[in-house]
Amino acid sequence: MGRTEYIAKNSIWGIVSKLASLILGFASRTLFIYFLGITYLGVNGLYSQILQMLSLAELGFGTALTLAMYRPVAQEDDERIVKLLYFYKGVYRIIAAVVTVCGILLLPFLQYIVKGADELTLFQLRLYFVIFLTNTVINYFVSYKYSYVNALQKNYIITNFDTIANFSVIVIQIIVMIVFKDFLAYLLAHTFLLILSRFCIALYLNKKFPILCKKTEQRLSKEEKKPIYNEIKGLALHQFSSVAIHSTDNIIISSLSGLGVVAVGLISNYNLIMTSVTGFIVVLFNSVTSSFGNLVAVSDTDNYHKAFLDLNFINFWMYGFCSIAFFVLLPPFIKLWLGEQYLIDSVCFLIIVLNTYFVGQSTIYNNARMAKGEFSKDKYWALAQALLNLVVSIIGARFWGLIGVYIGTILSRLLYLCGRPYSTYKTLFNTSCLEYYKKLATYFLAVCVGGAITYFATLFLLENVTLVFFIIAAVIVLIIPNVLFLLFFCKTIEFRNCVQRLKEFVKRRKSGNEK
Repeated sequence: MGRTEYIAKNSIWGIVSKLASLILGFASRTLFIYFLGITYLGVNGLYSQILQMLSLAELGFGTALTLAMYRPVAQEDDERIVKLLYFYKGVYRIIAAVVTVCGILLLPFLQYIVKGADELTLFQLRLYFVIFLTNTVINYFVSYKYSYVNALQKNYIITNFDTIANFSVIVIQIIVMIVFKDFLAYLLAHTFLLILSRFCIALYLNKKFPILCKKTEQRLSKEEKKPIYNEIKGLALHQFSSVAIHSTDNIIISSLSGLGVVAVGLISNYNLIMTSVTGFIVVLFNSVTSSFGNLVAVSDTDNYHKAFLDLNFINFWMYGFCSIAFFVLLPPFIKLWLGEQYLIDSVCFLIIVLNTYFVGQSTIYNNARMAKGEFSKDKYWALAQALLNLVVSIIGARFWGLIGVYIGTILSRLLYLCGRPYSTYKTLFNTSCLEYYKKLATYFLAVCVGGAITYFATLFLLENVTLVFFIIAAVIVLIIPNVLFLLFFCKTIEFRNCVQRLKEFVKRRKSGNEK
């Protein structure tokens, strides 16, 4: 099976998984708000980000280890694969221990982080956090097996298991909410099913890939570990930056007495929809990452560069369309779904949408960087991004509240989006980064024009929104941005390449079915 077929298979199963999660997640969130309330929703979102922050202990080992696995898998070097797996297993056990200790050390300080949850006792806050911590640590005991599966470009196996597990978790949690109306029971149901699912997937992977069970007396030598540790030196700063950008906003918001966990809960409703929808795109391009790694191992820089440009174009189109759809449709959707009292400030929402676009626009570049390695080259840009976000968000929160928090986030995102290629584009593709900047600017201008035209075309429908008007507006949103993008870019080489790749894929699939 070729790279295109692996990408297609990984993507199809990933999309099925995300569609199921979206439907069930939406139902679960609606019932959560109805039975448990906005305070528990805020606590749920806050603790999730705190545990993401503790993932800093991982230091980028997961990326470095998967990166080291690509070449021996492509070369079918079983001896080296077994040694790498043994090393990975030990590393992840250490990470699990470190995260556990850090989580326990955080318990005495929870009351200073969680504001606006007066209905909950300190014991409840700590108990709930311990359960969240347990759920996080469980995953580390099987994560090393995923590295091998990803290097094989068979991400769909993990995706299918996660789909079944997530479906089971959400269904059982919905039943528990309706029957017990209790947050503790809701969390314990998740923990039980998570442990069961990790146990089952470990057994399945061991059976399907016997190499995961092989033992060897040989260990990686210091010389063999050295390239991995060199990558981690750069990745550690990238990991710190990722945590500072993606896992601190809710903590800052919750710690402000004027906002608290209620504000976290309101924002989490927006994030649920946005991350669920963009999750489809993430699945597609995560499927591409392992194929990028394989391409690096067996191909030349020119082919790698061409594949990157084509995928970056597709990435822009998808995230550009989604960002316009969010900007136009999400506030009226929240209004129809939950009520006007669950809306957030429109300026703050615009900044969140812009941040979503910039995060998305960097997806393919991130994947190309991960597959190529050499993370030390742009590590200081990552550090600058993290520091800018923390400083501006904390100071901005004091002066401008919620808007100030997200101003820090988007400024830091822009710094990294524009600064990182300056250090790494030449290394990745052996050509100037100016072409990338021109494409970034062109793509962003197209999104702004498409967003403005679509907004004004639907404004009269959404001012006093009803379900019928919302559906009509959604159809308009589906048509206008995509038609505009087609008109803007139909003559570009990237568009022609993508059409050609699609034709070749369909032709191969048709030939295979005929056989």
